[in-house]
Amino acid sequence: MAFYNRNAEQAQLSSALRREKRQFIVVYGRRRAGKSTLLRRLTSPTDVYFQASQTTASYQRERLTEQLAERLPGLADARFTGWSQFFSAVNAQVQDRFTLVLDEFPYLVKADTSLPSVLQRLLDDREQLRLDIIICGSSQQMMRGLILSATAPLYGRADEIIKLDALAPGWLLEHLPGSSPVELIEEYATWGGIPRYWELRKDYPNYADAVKNLILSPTGVLHEEPNRLLLEDLRDTVQSATLLTLVAAGVHRLSELGARMQKPATDLSRPLQRLIEMGYLQREIPYGAKRRATKLGLYKVADPFLRFHYHYVHPNLSELLPTRLDAVWRRLRTQQPQFLAQTWENLCRDYVGLTDEYVAEYHYPARWWGKDGEGKPMEIDLVSMSFDGTSLLVGECKWSATKDVNRLRSTLIAKAKRLPFYNDQVVHPLIFTKGDSSDGAIHPKDVLLALKL
Repeated sequence: MAFYNRNAEQAQLSSALRREKRQFIVVYGRRRAGKSTLLRRLTSPTDVYFQASQTTASYQRERLTEQLAERLPGLADARFTGWSQFFSAVNAQVQDRFTLVLDEFPYLVKADTSLPSVLQRLLDDREQLRLDIIICGSSQQMMRGLILSATAPLYGRADEIIKLDALAPGWLLEHLPGSSPVELIEEYATWGGIPRYWELRKDYPNYADAVKNLILSPTGVLHEEPNRLLLEDLRDTVQSATLLTLVAAGVHRLSELGARMQKPATDLSRPLQRLIEMGYLQREIPYGAKRRATKLGLYKVADPFLRFHYHYVHPNLSELLPTRLDAVWRRLRTQQPQFLAQTWENLCRDYVGLTDEYVAEYHYPARWWGKDGEGKPMEIDLVSMSFDGTSLLVGECKWSATKDVNRLRSTLIAKAKRLPFYNDQVVHPLIFTKGDSSDGAIHPKDVLLALKL
């Protein structure tokens, strides 16, 4: 698969490794996001890239010693009984600066919990350190605990910390060039921005075959992917999977989640927050509301792939037999327009929040819902106020073709003037539609081009 973007991360890493001081760099993010590919591209033949495995500490030291011996011949016959002895010997052997990459670092720590403390002592004597060290891991919870927790041995030691996020949806224009912009929105709503999922998708001639064979089929490569993600990061995977399933099914309020799970809502705050930290869930509040407005908050599945899985796969597991996949898929396809509408709304808000035309003038947009100035229920897909408070940007995001865009604009302006916080601001309406005519609206291709970040 082609290597898309990651220009900022590559520049950040390259700049760090050119510094005079030896560097300790941390790279983390969810599995299959492209961390290993990024680091392999960054390393040169003189560097050492080590892929850890779920084996004993002694076995992994032997493997790493063998790899380093090609760079440091003095280690050829060495055997080490612990990580402290190992790193002391390696550092003493280094003559010319190079980078040691320890990929899947959490596997090394699980095998020997003393390793972070050993690295701490090595890094605290930075003047004597002769090599750069990069650690990388897919267990987001563990990596955050090792690096970002104030009680962790490695806290405050990193020179750079890079969280590798998903690819922006606009890169699908290059990855699936034969697809229309409307089809690419559908693709993104299914695979999200995970490079490995894109790579697997491209092995199939069309979208339907890819979904049936990779996700729906019990033998599909991605059928059990959500379980693997949760096992890697969480202790209580059953509770997390239940929360994701309920939210994907439309249970969005904390009180409703507590009732469905027969637990006090307060018991769910921490597991929900963990899912948010990992990028699996998000908590949505009306534009302008205070973040602590717990009664107003709605939980949504933030990750497109997980949303697709928990919306389509998890509720239908008993039906997903090889002989029934086509029939199940035909039924599920009828539900997709409504499913895609939420993805489209999210992308429209990102379009406004990340496009230079709006970034300099407006706050990041959000949906607004509640009672208007007359006490009547109202909802607007996208709202943002200018930094100086003189303008309101409002948007209507329709996953359909629209014939009368001007009428929609007029209706949207009228709704904006009923917002409780409207105070004679200038209203700028934006209409996003699925159509592709030159009607002055913003269409899927416009959004994808803007989100090729």
